[in-house]
Amino acid sequence: MTENVRILQETITALQKKFEKAEFMNKQLNSKMSELDSLYQIGCALSTTFELDEVLRSIKDVFCQNFTFDRYSILLYDEEAGLLRVASSHGLHKSVQDNFVQDTDDNIFYNTIENGETVYYSDLSTSPRFKFYNNGHVHEKGSLICMPLKPDHSCTLGVVSIYSETLNAFSQEDIVSMERIASHVSNVLDKILIFKHTKELSITDDLTGLYNRRYLNQRFEREVLRAKRYKRPLSVIMIDIDYFKNYNDSNGHILGDEVLKKVSHLMESNIRKADILARYGGEEFILLLPEIDKEHANTVAEKLRQTIEVSHFPGEEDLPNHRLTISLGISTLLNDTHHAQELVDLADKALYKAKRDGRNRVVSYSPDISDSEQKEYYYANTAI
Repeated sequence: MTENVRILQETITALQKKFEKAEFMNKQLNSKMSELDSLYQIGCALSTTFELDEVLRSIKDVFCQNFTFDRYSILLYDEEAGLLRVASSHGLHKSVQDNFVQDTDDNIFYNTIENGETVYYSDLSTSPRFKFYNNGHVHEKGSLICMPLKPDHSCTLGVVSIYSETLNAFSQEDIVSMERIASHVSNVLDKILIFKHTKELSITDDLTGLYNRRYLNQRFEREVLRAKRYKRPLSVIMIDIDYFKNYNDSNGHILGDEVLKKVSHLMESNIRKADILARYGGEEFILLLPEIDKEHANTVAEKLRQTIEVSHFPGEEDLPNHRLTISLGISTLLNDTHHAQELVDLADKALYKAKRDGRNRVVSYSPDISDSEQKEYYYANTAI
């Protein structure tokens, strides 16, 4: 009887071990299946769109569905600003969403990029007091994992940060799974950013970074059709830098290029996201204002004029007015004309009236501006 009990106990023990092993393998299999499903979802996002925001939303959904946490963010490196920007987030305050993060020695994100390795703190109360976003907040408890986004054949794009208020929130299996997903995400984002950069090169001006004339023509046609369909206003502002030929003759083309870039940046910083600002050619720019009537277009134009007037440019003291300024001409669809091409021509006439009347001013088109006056002024003034 005793021997039978011993054999039974050994059998039960062996079965328990087999069950534990099967349970472990089942858990591993489920984890792998979940991970593969995550990679599949991200791959599907890439196959259906090359829009960065949509892919970032899909990536966020994958992390939210597979892991439990309180805050999440993807920060991508912005080459122009030289800083990381919060490109996607969950659980973060609005004040840090889509904002840049300053590069400081105690910032966890820049430290992660510099080290090039995943950082995991299971208990932040015993870790270095790293800073996170620009609000100066320092997590004093909880768990944090921060992973660099490193594509296979490219430089680091940014970081993924996942935070939980719970201590020891992430298991080793969680971390391994997150790293695999982050690796796949890195390659996907690399492709998206390359596509985005290539697309931007095809529609932007090399020097100023503004939209180029080809893209302007495409958008202009669409905006005109939309304005006509819904009977909504669409205003055009033609902009020209005053005495720019004089400036180049006095200061050289290198400084002239710097002026074009600075003027472009100042104007771009003072318009809505919905507005379309493009370099039209040389020192001339064009601004499309959807849903903006002539009165409000005049307000926008005056703001731009004043912004350039009060800004300092090297060598501007040699200009006839001793400062660098712009002239602007305005026309509005349905108000001045119903024809797309004529809309630009009328804004151009208003611009040259602004030039003729002394420059550094805004002129809205009116029927009393004649073609002969414009042509006479243009041919009589080569240094405009």
